[in-house]
Amino acid sequence: MILDALWLPITAVYAIGCTVFFCIGLNLLYLTVLAATKPVKHPAAPPLSTYPRVTVQLPIFNELYVVERLLEAACDIDWPRDRLQIQLLDDSTDETQFISDRLVKKYASQGVNVVHIRRPNRVGYKAGALQEGLATAEGEFIAVFDADFVPPRNFLKETVPYFSYERVAFVQARWGHLNQSYSIFTELQAVITDAHFLVDQVARNRGGFFMNFNGTAGVWRREAIEDAGGWEHDTLAEDLDLSYRAQLKGWEAVYLPDVVAYAELPVTVTAYRRQQRRWAAGSFACALKLLPRVVRAPLAPLVKIEAALHLLGYMSHVCLLTTFLLQPFLLYYAYRAGVTSPNPTVWLVTSLPALAPVLYLIYGQWRAYGNLVRRLPYVLLASVMGAGIMLIVVGGVLKVVFARQLAFERTPKYGIARASDSLDGKKYVIPADSFIAIETLFACFSLATVTYAATLHIWGSLLYAMYFLTGLVFVVGTSIGQMAPPSLPRTLASLPGGRDL
Repeated sequence: MILDALWLPITAVYAIGCTVFFCIGLNLLYLTVLAATKPVKHPAAPPLSTYPRVTVQLPIFNELYVVERLLEAACDIDWPRDRLQIQLLDDSTDETQFISDRLVKKYASQGVNVVHIRRPNRVGYKAGALQEGLATAEGEFIAVFDADFVPPRNFLKETVPYFSYERVAFVQARWGHLNQSYSIFTELQAVITDAHFLVDQVARNRGGFFMNFNGTAGVWRREAIEDAGGWEHDTLAEDLDLSYRAQLKGWEAVYLPDVVAYAELPVTVTAYRRQQRRWAAGSFACALKLLPRVVRAPLAPLVKIEAALHLLGYMSHVCLLTTFLLQPFLLYYAYRAGVTSPNPTVWLVTSLPALAPVLYLIYGQWRAYGNLVRRLPYVLLASVMGAGIMLIVVGGVLKVVFARQLAFERTPKYGIARASDSLDGKKYVIPADSFIAIETLFACFSLATVTYAATLHIWGSLLYAMYFLTGLVFVVGTSIGQMAPPSLPRTLASLPGGRDL
């Protein structure tokens, strides 16, 4: 029989996938322990004796609903006006450009050193805009804020003092959430984002590993940007790319988890899909570009290993999808062999990757809120949602492998900050894409696997398949619910009052 002939390659691939997950799970636990126990690498910086020149760059593209909020906050930053320059790097093609022009003239008339920079084309997308702005930037330090952020008034006074350490290339702040309680869907995104900023970034920075600039809510030393080769646009992750190139040159990073810049989370699944696909594609493109340099660099072996795990982080979804597709075949082989429960070693290997992310998310929420009782349901749902987005992430990785040129997919912002805010009638709303149909097919496949496992009484595999099924049903159901006309009820992920779950 064909399946019997394929037993060895199928089990070998599945074993490789489980091994990769085991390693990823161990690393998540390791990073969580580091974040909890490792002391701060850079002590508190001395107070400023002088104020250096700082340029704040605001790259935007068609940001009708948030540009005023962004520019107002940037112009209100507490820094001597004669030492501060604001660059609105505006690649807009709609009425945003006219609103921006009016706002820039308004603040310039009030004595703010603010300039409106427009390019004839979008070559290089955000990286191209940042690089062009750098040519006329007056500051020796460059702060960057994306359109969905609200720069805190004291941001520069909290971050710039750390550049007293001469080899610091950039200082990164933590992301907060303007619209976290808008819906259950935004609450789940906040859980995942909090874990990155309160576990990953803390552990990597304090552990002496490479960490990434997050593209916004941070400040760069101009000298470090230029020494590393400037902003390059051959990947979709110019932030990750530049931060690694700078650290390979011997520059250091500082991460400040207690300095928070608030931003707007995507409120629709289609927008979130775009964001995750772009991040996955950009991260994998950076891995292809930078890993050979990391391997050749005179770095400690553990630093190289952590850099590889970091750059290849989204490959975990490729392995997740592989084991998901192979699970029915493993059920068949287990049934033929009369095995209905795995031995303890197999159970450990398969359960650790599932438990480690939950512990990782739990610690992130504990650091963010202290009280876990109300946050635990969101943690469990967020861990399940990871299975629901695996297809879009794998699509982003495959895009890098097969596409000759990567196109930037922007994540639209709508100025939504309260549960009462609505998308109805707003521009930039992304229509549902074909991925809903693909995810629905995979949900049906997962349901068949659950049924098959139940028929064979292999309960461990049933729970594993339920994990995928729940995640896919959540994402598909949310997508369909957000497609409903305004007069019809929406899904849970569109309902306000998420904090009362």
